[in-house]
Amino acid sequence: MPNRFIIVVFCCLIALKAVSQSYPRVVRNQAVFWSELNLVYKTAGRWSFQLDHQYRRQAEYNNGRDLNVFRYPLLQVFRPWVSYQLSKPVRLSLSPIGLWWNWGRVSSYQPTTFFQEVRVIPQLQITKPLGDGELIQRFRTELRWPSRTDTLANTYVFLSDGESRQVLADRFNVRLRAMARWINPIFKRSSGGESPWYSHLSIEPMMVVSNSGARFDQNRTYLALGRKLRENLRVELGYLNQFSLQTNTAEQLRIARFNHALHVYVYLENRRPSKSDSDSGPE
Repeated sequence: MPNRFIIVVFCCLIALKAVSQSYPRVVRNQAVFWSELNLVYKTAGRWSFQLDHQYRRQAEYNNGRDLNVFRYPLLQVFRPWVSYQLSKPVRLSLSPIGLWWNWGRVSSYQPTTFFQEVRVIPQLQITKPLGDGELIQRFRTELRWPSRTDTLANTYVFLSDGESRQVLADRFNVRLRAMARWINPIFKRSSGGESPWYSHLSIEPMMVVSNSGARFDQNRTYLALGRKLRENLRVELGYLNQFSLQTNTAEQLRIARFNHALHVYVYLENRRPSKSDSDSGPE
């Protein structure tokens, strides 16, 4: 519990620093849809291999008045993982290369924008018992190489739009992410056996480190209801709130942005007995 308290306080301090700009502040909301499919292959030892696919869509960017979350594309990701169970509570993971496609919708009067990104992600995960469930603490560093933003008016070449040196230098940034996740069984059976239903609550603050220094990037809060359909298959349906602080220099505004996401998560692994624990949850 002290670790979670430190994370929350740290996030709040960063947020207070970030909003201390001279620009006036506005609040904007948007409805979105997030989905994730995780396919996991566990060896008989401590190694496991994973591929996750994320797909997101978004409503019209009109401050939450449009609730059709499937109207426009938002994001698509293919990301492999290699994991090693160092001990019962500790797991080390690496995503050697993840491919990201991002679509933006500024307003109904502007064309849809697009950019691509490559990410390399090392990760440390610590799992401990908490109540009837478990507390997962995850620490992740994302090394990102984004392309320039385009309006899809011309042919687009992945991460090479005529300025490859700038792609590798000026556009590189690092994200630091810390997450606390609590997964707890619910709807206990009268027979005393394990319930297939569980609740999932997580909070994840993020920071970005670049040439301009470190700053608060965003915070995600996630609440979901999950069910184990089989020993190796589970699904979740939940609500994810993505809060970020953005500066629009053209409009001279400081924007507090809330994305309200309907989130669907599917996890499937092979049935091999293994010393590697199951993946704890989405993103």
